[in-house]
Amino acid sequence: MRPRTLLFVLISVVPLVVTVAFVAAVVLQRAGFGLVIWALLPFVVSMALIGALGVVLGRAATRRASDGRRSRRDDGV
Repeated sequence: MRPRTLLFVLISVVPLVVTVAFVAAVVLQRAGFGLVIWALLPFVVSMALIGALGVVLGRAATRRASDGRRSRRDDGV
């Protein structure tokens, strides 16, 4: 995958993760959990997921970019 495609994947997945975290917060609040659980837990989990996805896609993008470059030793000169 090209780095730009990976960026678009990240941009499209982040709003979905935030939406799921919001729905989870509302469900936890309606279920009667305390403020710490329904407010902080979905936020922390969503930030961890977004961070992990960013790391995975960032490594994939840099790996793809470095595969396309040739070193001076590969020039055949």
